[in-house]
Amino acid sequence: MTKISTASVNKFLRYSPILLLISLIVYSFKTHESQNKLDDEFRKEQKILQQELDQIVADYKKMTVKKKGLSRRIITSINKIIALKDSIKEIKKGNYDKLVKYGMKVTKLQRENRKLLLQADQLTKQNDSLQDQNNEVKKRLRAHKKTQDDLSKENVELANKEKELRDKISPATKVKIGNVSINAFKERNNGKYTSTSRSSKTDAFKVKFELLENELADAGMKDVVIQILDKNNEVILSDKNAGGSGEGMAYNDYIKVNYENQKLGVVSLISVERYSLAKGDYKVAVYIDNEIAGNGKISLR
Repeated sequence: MTKISTASVNKFLRYSPILLLISLIVYSFKTHESQNKLDDEFRKEQKILQQELDQIVADYKKMTVKKKGLSRRIITSINKIIALKDSIKEIKKGNYDKLVKYGMKVTKLQRENRKLLLQADQLTKQNDSLQDQNNEVKKRLRAHKKTQDDLSKENVELANKEKELRDKISPATKVKIGNVSINAFKERNNGKYTSTSRSSKTDAFKVKFELLENELADAGMKDVVIQILDKNNEVILSDKNAGGSGEGMAYNDYIKVNYENQKLGVVSLISVERYSLAKGDYKVAVYIDNEIAGNGKISLR
């Protein structure tokens, strides 16, 4: 067994505090260096988490979402991210457990962010598809409206042309009459009539005219109305009508005739009271289907 000399022990004891101090200094330096590196990593990780949260917020803000439910979810998520970012910023140096905990929250938010982005992308595609369909429908509606407008315009033009043509044709389709003759007669005791020109002897008026031939006119039954008017242009009293006391047009004779586009003679004998007549001019007016067709005149002494 080797013996340690007293000189060696004394030498060791003299130098050991110095060696211990040197060892402590080296250990402290290494420990301090490691702590600084760890703190640097902590701050880097803290900054990375904040940057990731900023990126998530930026992604959310880029979204254009018209669906109210999804829009509310995005706003809620943004508010959560801002609160989380503030919390990460406040983590004290060396609180690694808390940093890890918030790192897990950031990871969860990133997953939610991806889901929302995917959902927003799908909704955007659906919206774009619906917009395309809407544009196509609008395009068809515009084309349909243009067609309708063109047809309406064409119908108006056709209606105007038809009216013009009808206005041109209408006079040609009316039934016209020839000269209207009116004569005054007195009635003898034997019932026969003789002509007269005196109002005081007039017992009847004879009105005679012809419906002229017209191939363009509508054939069928026609309403013929005869008026005898005094100097005041009022219908005189007669046996067939009391001069306008009834409803509608006042008349002295009303006849229905069957017109077949050929000449058709009409004769009307209208009895009057001679005491109701005065000297002067009398006019006869003939209406066919409520439209004036001709006039005649007679003067009584």
